[in-house]
Amino acid sequence: MIARLAAWPHYLRMALFVLIALAATALFSRTEVFTRVDWNWSDAHGLVFARSLPFDDVVVIDIDEESVAQLQPKLGPLPYDRDVYALITQWLLNAGAAAVGFDILFAEPRKGDEAFSQALDGRVVLAAAALPYSFERDAAYRTRLAAKGWGAAPNAGAYAVTDLTLPISALTARGAMGVVSAPVDRDGTLRRAPLVFSAHGQLAPGFALALLHANNPAPRLVFSKGGLSDGKRMWPVSADAEVLLRFPSNMDGLRTVPFYQVALAASGVAGLGQVTAAMKGKRVLIGSSSAALGDYVQTPLGRVSGVKMQALMTQLVLSGSVLAPRHWAWELVMVLGALGIVLGASHPRWRERPVMVWGVFPLVFVFVMFFSTFALAKGQAMGPLFATCSAWLAHLAHVLFQQVILFRNNLRLETEKRAAQQAEALKSQFLSHITHELRTPLTAIMGFNNINWHGDDLGRGQRMTNSEVVDRNCRHMLSLVNNLLDQAKIEAGQLTIQRHPDKPLEAIQDALETVRPLLKGKPVKLRSDAVDVPSVLDIDAFRLRQILLNLLSNAIKFTDKGEISVVASWAGDELTVSVIDTGPGMPPEVLGRLFSAFQQANAGVAATHGGTGLGLTISRNLARLMGGDITVRSMVGQGTAFTASMQAARVEVAGTPDAQNAMRPVATPVQMLDGVVLLAEDKPDIRLLMVRQLEQLGITVLQAEDGRQAIEAALAKRPNVVLMDMEMPLVGGAEATRTLRMCGFAAPIIALTAHKNEEQHKLALASGCNSVLEKPLARATMVATLSAALATRAAHVVASK
Repeated sequence: MIARLAAWPHYLRMALFVLIALAATALFSRTEVFTRVDWNWSDAHGLVFARSLPFDDVVVIDIDEESVAQLQPKLGPLPYDRDVYALITQWLLNAGAAAVGFDILFAEPRKGDEAFSQALDGRVVLAAAALPYSFERDAAYRTRLAAKGWGAAPNAGAYAVTDLTLPISALTARGAMGVVSAPVDRDGTLRRAPLVFSAHGQLAPGFALALLHANNPAPRLVFSKGGLSDGKRMWPVSADAEVLLRFPSNMDGLRTVPFYQVALAASGVAGLGQVTAAMKGKRVLIGSSSAALGDYVQTPLGRVSGVKMQALMTQLVLSGSVLAPRHWAWELVMVLGALGIVLGASHPRWRERPVMVWGVFPLVFVFVMFFSTFALAKGQAMGPLFATCSAWLAHLAHVLFQQVILFRNNLRLETEKRAAQQAEALKSQFLSHITHELRTPLTAIMGFNNINWHGDDLGRGQRMTNSEVVDRNCRHMLSLVNNLLDQAKIEAGQLTIQRHPDKPLEAIQDALETVRPLLKGKPVKLRSDAVDVPSVLDIDAFRLRQILLNLLSNAIKFTDKGEISVVASWAGDELTVSVIDTGPGMPPEVLGRLFSAFQQANAGVAATHGGTGLGLTISRNLARLMGGDITVRSMVGQGTAFTASMQAARVEVAGTPDAQNAMRPVATPVQMLDGVVLLAEDKPDIRLLMVRQLEQLGITVLQAEDGRQAIEAALAKRPNVVLMDMEMPLVGGAEATRTLRMCGFAAPIIALTAHKNEEQHKLALASGCNSVLEKPLARATMVATLSAALATRAAHVVASK
């Protein structure tokens, strides 16, 4: 999963992290912990950037404990008779108060109600309270509610309550009414206040709105997407007509007058003129903060008495110092901005810097705070936690992913380091082994060559025997080199299969005859059999022979007595050849590593018989390239059977019968050639060898030591064929060939190269060569190539000397 994710483009991977972060934050936002942290964060931010509020419109008359103590001798304990409130009300109205609000619920009859009722008019607002449960209300209650309400409630837009407790009917006849209830959030903190309530199908104003419209006809309220309007002002409200309170920084600026001072002034006590002056033009709220009757509410400012809270809400509503409810568009902009910081920091240009890894967290925090402050200045409430949490989670996911990738890379580097160390050890072991393998036949070649060179008393028979040893070791060295080259080609994916119609039985027989001399001195029989094998198949006979030589060489190495059988069969366009021996066999743990490069089944036997440990690896790869495979069956003490399979379609050739069980060697007659060949070769020893080989075929040979001499000789003497070495000093073979072709030289040019590389062959042919011969030259291949070239000799033949 991590590897697949690492392969994704950076922007897609970051998009996935962002989606995961948003989904996780959305789930987290449903929890109580998230909600409370978000509320507290918003409260703290609002208080840090709170502005002062001029409390010019409200005054609080607080029935505090001091007032209760001061008035107890005259008025007795709380609650007071209603004629006391009548006296206070009349005095306040006479003092010029714009409105008087009682944050006291007069729900029960009491002495003095008649006097209190006579003192009331439209400027006095009495408290009503919302109840969470309903009562059976009679028609008289509904009539009173309709009389003091502001009309029929709409289907939506007002804060719905189940029931309202109204002042007694004796008081509601003359005074106004406002609902003092305000809902608190789940953490018990008051942050919002409804402007209007809906109960029993009627609209009832909140206490603040009722004080705002005291002594005025009920306004026509308009509910819209923009908020709630009374015709003069517009307040941004929620769907339940709630305003978010913007708490001020100067709550202590609220003018509060003790109730006993007002009572004394109303009784005519002299020296309280400042109290009278303080009431003029103000909306006065009367309530209790005494231990007996007072109520308190928890706010972001701390614990505040109910009457002061009502005064604060009245001033906030009057001055419009409220916040618009949270809106998805503002929240989205803030989330996108925070995520933009994360995406920017994840860019490859920045993510490599350690300071950016950890600096993103404070950057996101600073951005969210800045944006929230900007929104607060615009009167918009914000929830900073969602944007912060989603951005932090996205960045954290990216950082963790980078750490996992770093860990995996370190782990991979450690693994590669160990593998490199093991490969280095294996390489050293292999170089030591291959050096030994090359030095062994080289020692035999040099030794027997010196014997032939200095042994004047040797007869022809002994010299021929020594030459056979030299030839056998030369072939062995060539086999070692070819195996190394083939393995390199296979690993580079450059080895190709050359299919063409060929005789598989001849290739098998040739492999048998090649390895037969290796059985001299061993009591081992070599036999072969073929079942339904067509005479001609579409196959790479050279690679088939190479596979068989490897399998037969292994079988001969490890078989000291008994027999080695080669069984060939064909069915369904598939050729199968099995090499079965009666050797010591192999245990299962050896079979598991048998086809691994540079691995040998038995270290002791391998050290005795030699080899690179590449034969079986190359053979299996060749079989697979030909659409088949090599399998092995072996048991200790019961021998080993290798089975090679490959795709080989039958080719119908007229007059060629299928060979069933006969594998016969084909004799190659000695062929003499006639013509003039120019040999361009810079190595004197190779040049001398090839001159003798060519002269043995009856060919006249011209010699050149480099490309420039080859050009001059070819243009001057016009040979029938040019043998051009590709790598020569001064002027290379490819350049010399191109020059000759440009000069009109039309005779065949055959490239000589020691590279077993198809790319090098293509370069030679592209330069103008007709064919390519690989060094060391096989006599039969050289004769066939020259015979074909001389058959197309040019019209002008240069006479031999």
